[in-house]
Amino acid sequence: MVFRVLKSKHILFIVLLLLCYTKLFAQESINSRQTLEDLIENLASSLDENIDYTSLYDDLNFYLNDPLNLNNASVEDLEKLQILNDFQIKSLLNYINKSGKMLSIYELQLIYGFSEQDILNILPFITVTDISKNETFKLKYALEYGNNQIFLRSQKVFEEQIGYSSISDSALLANPNSRYLGISYKIYAKYKYNYKNKIYAGFTAEKDPGEEFFSGSNKSGFDYYSAHLQINDIGIIKTLSLGDYQAKFGQGLVLWSNMGGGKTPDVLNIRRKAQGLKKYSSTNENVFMRGVGTTIALKNLEISVLYSQKNIDANITDSTNNDISDVSSFQISGLHSIPSEIIDEDAIGEQIVGGNISFNQKNFKVGITALNYQYSANLEKSINPESQFDFRGNQNSNLSFDYLFKFLDFNFFGEEAISESGGKAFLNGMLINLAPQISLSALHRYYDRSYQSNYGNAFAESSGNSNESGLYFGIEVHPIKHWKISGYFDNYNFQWIKSSIDAPSSGYDWFLQVDYNPLRTLSMYLKIKNEEKQVNQSSTSGIDKLVSQGNFKMRFHLNSQINDQVTLKSRVETISFSEGNENTDYGYLVYQDVFYTFKKTPLSLNMRFAIFDTDSYDSRIYAYESDILYAFSIPAYYSKGTRTYLNLKYSIGNFMDIWLRYSQTYYSNLDIISSGLTQIKGNTKSEIKAQVRIRF
Repeated sequence: MVFRVLKSKHILFIVLLLLCYTKLFAQESINSRQTLEDLIENLASSLDENIDYTSLYDDLNFYLNDPLNLNNASVEDLEKLQILNDFQIKSLLNYINKSGKMLSIYELQLIYGFSEQDILNILPFITVTDISKNETFKLKYALEYGNNQIFLRSQKVFEEQIGYSSISDSALLANPNSRYLGISYKIYAKYKYNYKNKIYAGFTAEKDPGEEFFSGSNKSGFDYYSAHLQINDIGIIKTLSLGDYQAKFGQGLVLWSNMGGGKTPDVLNIRRKAQGLKKYSSTNENVFMRGVGTTIALKNLEISVLYSQKNIDANITDSTNNDISDVSSFQISGLHSIPSEIIDEDAIGEQIVGGNISFNQKNFKVGITALNYQYSANLEKSINPESQFDFRGNQNSNLSFDYLFKFLDFNFFGEEAISESGGKAFLNGMLINLAPQISLSALHRYYDRSYQSNYGNAFAESSGNSNESGLYFGIEVHPIKHWKISGYFDNYNFQWIKSSIDAPSSGYDWFLQVDYNPLRTLSMYLKIKNEEKQVNQSSTSGIDKLVSQGNFKMRFHLNSQINDQVTLKSRVETISFSEGNENTDYGYLVYQDVFYTFKKTPLSLNMRFAIFDTDSYDSRIYAYESDILYAFSIPAYYSKGTRTYLNLKYSIGNFMDIWLRYSQTYYSNLDIISSGLTQIKGNTKSEIKAQVRIRF
């Protein structure tokens, strides 16, 4: 009887919330795609480069089409959203455990640690329904109700680049690498299938600009092919991956293939959220496994094993009768458009064997990761002071221990690793929730100069997890309603010399962001970031000395939803770059984005007009751009000029979607763009992309 009364009060309270907050959440329909892009831009904001975010986009897009039911979501499910921090996940699960299943998404406002903006960010990806019983897997259901999608995409730069211009036969014979071998189009094809969260399958094919297509070195068509099959939760098999897959364990010191995370505006999300084995369908031709991997779940124990065998690109230095014995480096560009690149294509074999054992309880998790990789040739780098501690030879092994421990409002995590060279790496962090309005994060890392991990990708200032130590502090404060202040400070040191730094060096960077979200339809933020580090400065005496290099950025960004059809995004960003006693370089970027959705026509568009002016390439500014589905663009704005783009999407029922994108950069003070084979004689660079998706 008491339970029924409590239940009635619970329902009554939810009804009152619905009446009070309908205006907050229902003023206009949520533009889910924009929310998804905003989240990816937030994660990409510190990388300042083009990276394939397909894996992350896949996770979020899956929940966009098949929202996660909070009533039966696990910690692992919630971590895949990449939106909630550890405290929010714990608070949400505690609320459901104490109050019973949620009756409405509006209950999120009752949960400790969720601001209005946090709720708006997560809404497109979640739902609240009754907990359905696990259905027995049947193959006929998978065949009948599976989701199939086919993507076809092509893109091309309009202006002629040097690499595609005509040249005499004698000149080409004298320098065969002076022209691309293939056509200038980039061509992409993809098929993907999934049945709920049980089965994923698909293949990806890509030809980069300049690569041959059904000719020359690519007589079978595309330059790159990838295929995968993943089966989840069949008996004790949590995951079975065949073909191409990725592996992410611990905090990334030993094994974290594909994209990792670093310093972002989300200062509390510094703990890597390992997802174990997972399908791979991106187009990066290096950071994946090819073979078989599986995870077995036995109550609180999970055992993962993996095997990978594939050929990789390498710079050949010694071979006899096509038997390659030595290489000087591994090539990671994935480009095979000129003879010298084709020679290095799939030059040597790589075999990887490894696994992870983890024991997981509610507030405690420990794991051990072991990995061995062998190559069919020796890696023999030239010996110099900078590279003397780098990996050499034809095989290496890594072993690590990772942990996660939660106590009250404290979260402790870390990973300790060692490589066959004897080099060690340590990463330890802590998250603290001091009060409902204040949370802190801290992370310390120490990576030996002799630590070698070819598939490591942990939190770091520089690429690679060696020759670095550092201490990071972050804070997030919600002082009053609608306001959020977040910031971090990271101090780091390099114990040994690095490329372009001829002595042990140090640096630091700090970040501050103030968010103000007064309305559901209006949000803005001010972001300031400053970095100071030591670099070489050439001198006439022939001895380089270390000087301080400074990079200061300030950005103001405004989002405003005018109505359910029109959304505007406006940004002003400035930068100053200094090095030693040289003159300071300045730059600025101003842009206006417009998103428009037609009411009576299945057509949507978005466009940007940007003005930029920088004193040099050093003072360039990166900005994330909206693109067609599964394409990503973060170009560098430099020199002086304007950039525009227009994206169109037209849907034909639920059967077909068509995207078209045109972009152009105009430089008012240049008559030559880029260099080498991509050089354009002129002051404009234009590109067009077209994509079709067929669903059945």
